[in-house]
Amino acid sequence: MTEFESKRLPCYALRALLLATVATSALAFADPAALEGPDQSGGALQEIVVTARKTTERLQDIPMSIAVVTSEGIEKTGAITLEDLGREVPGLNIVSAAPGQNMITLRGLSGNNTVGFYLDDTPLSVGIGNAVQASNFDMDPALFDLDRVEVLRGPQGTLYGASSFGGTVRYITNQPNLSDTHVAVKTTLSDTDGGGFNQEIDALVNQPLIPGYAAVRAMVFERDYSGYIDRYRTDPNNYLAVLPGPIDRNINTEHTYGGRIAVEAKPTDSFSATLTAYYQRMDLGGQFTFDSPPGSFSDPIQSRLVPEPSTDRVSLYTLTLQGDVRAVHITSSTSYLDRYVFNAEDDSKSLNYFYPQPQVYPSTLYAENGNHDFVQEVRGSESVGPVHGVAGLFYAHAVTYGTLNWPTTPQYEPSFGSDPIYYNWNDFLDIQKAAFAEVNIDLAPGLQATLGDRIYRQSQRYGVFAEGVLNGGVSPATYSKSEVSGTTPKYGLSYHLTQDAMTYATVSKGYREGGPLFPFPSLCAGDLANLGLSTPPTAYTPDSIWNYEIGGKTEWLDHRLTVNGAMYYIRWSSIQQTIILPTCNVAYTANFGTASSKGTELEMNYAPTAALKLGLSVAYNEAKLTSTSPDSQGQVDEALEYAPRWMGAASAEYTRNITPVHPPTCAEISILRAINLPPSIRQAFTATSADTAC
Repeated sequence: MTEFESKRLPCYALRALLLATVATSALAFADPAALEGPDQSGGALQEIVVTARKTTERLQDIPMSIAVVTSEGIEKTGAITLEDLGREVPGLNIVSAAPGQNMITLRGLSGNNTVGFYLDDTPLSVGIGNAVQASNFDMDPALFDLDRVEVLRGPQGTLYGASSFGGTVRYITNQPNLSDTHVAVKTTLSDTDGGGFNQEIDALVNQPLIPGYAAVRAMVFERDYSGYIDRYRTDPNNYLAVLPGPIDRNINTEHTYGGRIAVEAKPTDSFSATLTAYYQRMDLGGQFTFDSPPGSFSDPIQSRLVPEPSTDRVSLYTLTLQGDVRAVHITSSTSYLDRYVFNAEDDSKSLNYFYPQPQVYPSTLYAENGNHDFVQEVRGSESVGPVHGVAGLFYAHAVTYGTLNWPTTPQYEPSFGSDPIYYNWNDFLDIQKAAFAEVNIDLAPGLQATLGDRIYRQSQRYGVFAEGVLNGGVSPATYSKSEVSGTTPKYGLSYHLTQDAMTYATVSKGYREGGPLFPFPSLCAGDLANLGLSTPPTAYTPDSIWNYEIGGKTEWLDHRLTVNGAMYYIRWSSIQQTIILPTCNVAYTANFGTASSKGTELEMNYAPTAALKLGLSVAYNEAKLTSTSPDSQGQVDEALEYAPRWMGAASAEYTRNITPVHPPTCAEISILRAINLPPSIRQAFTATSADTAC
């Protein structure tokens, strides 16, 4: 068989950031500090505030390992995708088969759906692909107009529930500003090595509707990226070779566009309501893989007989209500997510391998799947004397559906008749209910204990129908149900040695939901028998981990230096692992064996002057199997896949004004006068001395 290799090759040989003159001027007038250099009055690091524990806290005050990429960091590193962020956060590993086809790994706990993925308070990984495909893929939301990205390392089962197994990644968006008008336009131009020209356009507007009481914030984005893989026609007489032509150049293109609009109303100081709609569509021209042979990393080419486009379309609607009831702050988050994914796959060579013909004939496998997810969470937070805590209720209703359609090509009809090669439809209902609480108790000055738990119940119902030659005929529709329940506790103790130095110890549990399996084609009967399975499995069960962690957070030199670190040991039971059946080339998920993961994380940030900032972060991880079962193909002490032992990042930033900041020129003022700008911006520039001189 042909060996398929996947590699996201370097895409950016050149990147240049262009800001439109009008947008730059508008930003300058709305906020004159936007064009100023660094504050020379001191070199203290910027204080970062996060909501990782569902309350607002300083990053340095939270007794857990958290990495934060700010909007400024996203802008300066040029990050566009989730994969780009993975290079900025040691310990965070993004396995990407293509844009929008990501698997997130933290602390070496690799596999499907091991990390919770959130956009604000909305989980994006509820029920994704459970009944549709063996590999669940996390989408790629736009990074434009984010306030920050929070990466919570280690299990977050108490506050975030299922799939926050190795940790949680949260995209936090900018909310409407009730007072100020902002307008921004950004264009990014680049060139792909071995490909062509790329461009991305982002635009943002924030406009108060009733200043101080209501505002709207809207952003749009579009990006076009050239491919770098060429597609050759497969040699009909040798599927390991290609014909010299015709050639489809740079087929793995990406075209993504979408936007977000949020309207916030705050009639009183103690209540606000925010309604948000987000839409994104990603179209890929082909797969981001090459065939070896005949391709290689130095010459990435595909051997295909049919095109392989794909589409990923997402709509997300959220309503967030916040208010104070006496001393309790109440937050209600309601969301509905609709996602549709389509892709075509060239299986011409696979079909010829199983059913040899005089030559390789074109054959396409079509896959469609999607989600309809409704999520509701209500929580309250309060501080009463030495007790500070958050408690809430969670409900998720996720419907997953999908089809696999592999029609019979005309050349195979004499052998197969009118039956498809393979056809499958399935629907999957996943309902999760949970009650959670996490309480922090001040035991003595500087000493705090953390107690948390999540009580959950999950029920699943799924139906499957399959037919076709590879299925051995028609399998009548079958429906199954399952139900699991449990708890994910958390225990912690932290101590502030000084105001700027804290140490902590944590013991926490995480779990990952199980799911159904596709019916196995008849060709897999021998492989399953070799594994000792007399009947094909129909589902896989939840697995769980216990995490034992100690760490510390410190600030030095008048807050110009921070040094944070953590050490952890994780025990993993009933691992969900992928097993590949060699004869029928089918992959499925099963529970087997145990594993461990141990490691350390260290992050340092230093600002010796206001203009110079240095950063260094390192993560070491050793994740391996500690026991196996007859079903597995792994060996004891074998490293877990996609679990790099060392990860690190270093940065140095020096900022200095090239020229003094000056008022707008007469030419810039003429442009601004010709545009119907918002009143706040118009007033800002008409009040300048330059305007009077012009």
